[in-house]
Amino acid sequence: MSKHNITRASDVFIGDAYFAPLHASQGSVGAPISFIRQIALGSPIALDVDGMIKAATSTELPNNATITYTTADDGASPFDNTATPAPATITDSTGTSRSVWTLDVPRNLTIQVTHNSSIVAMSVTVTGFDVYGQMMKETLSVAATGTDTPAAGLKAFKHILSIAVTSAGNATTNTLNMGWGDVLGLPFKADYKADVLRVSFNDAWDDSATIGAADDSTPTATTGDVRGTVDTNSASDGSRVIVWMKVDGSSKDTLVGQAQYS
Repeated sequence: MSKHNITRASDVFIGDAYFAPLHASQGSVGAPISFIRQIALGSPIALDVDGMIKAATSTELPNNATITYTTADDGASPFDNTATPAPATITDSTGTSRSVWTLDVPRNLTIQVTHNSSIVAMSVTVTGFDVYGQMMKETLSVAATGTDTPAAGLKAFKHILSIAVTSAGNATTNTLNMGWGDVLGLPFKADYKADVLRVSFNDAWDDSATIGAADDSTPTATTGDVRGTVDTNSASDGSRVIVWMKVDGSSKDTLVGQAQYS
């Protein structure tokens, strides 16, 4: 396969058409063009609310402390779920080898906390890597209310390095499940929802898909994905997902978004 960089210009035009007022505003003859890319997002497996952590409770949860889990804890409760991805070793963007759990595609993470009477407030901070091996971090929290509270992440993780569960009180009476959702990460930045022109699910147009534009705010553990996301109208079931989107290669930030929060 041969590859060629056509231009490094940020704006590209085609044709010889000249109209003085337009030339004055766009600085070139011809019509402006942009590049549309067909992108396969893989064949995401079904969401799984306890695919990572299954029914953690008692001493598996913190009492005014933080308990941190890594792949060293794999195979024992609460990581004895058969759906949990097998630990693997990757080389991150800094060239460092890491032992991680690897998801099938870049996607969001979810938690669900239950309690017999009233949930004790707690948070789960996930440290991992995106599809490019860049370290990233996100915190999901639940308040001290109710008996069954879910929380869904906004960022698309490809690899999970560690899961830190924190509480200011005694959360050992909670039960925690953690898994993955249906929100899929884009490999290129969508400045606007309209930059994703169309979505295909199982070889049929999905015009009801939910598009999340890239979050350009200063990254924190609770901000959105730096490139943007797609949530198909149909639940993930192993069907192929394809998007057509406008891609801007004029700079690193326009192409893949700002640096991840880590």
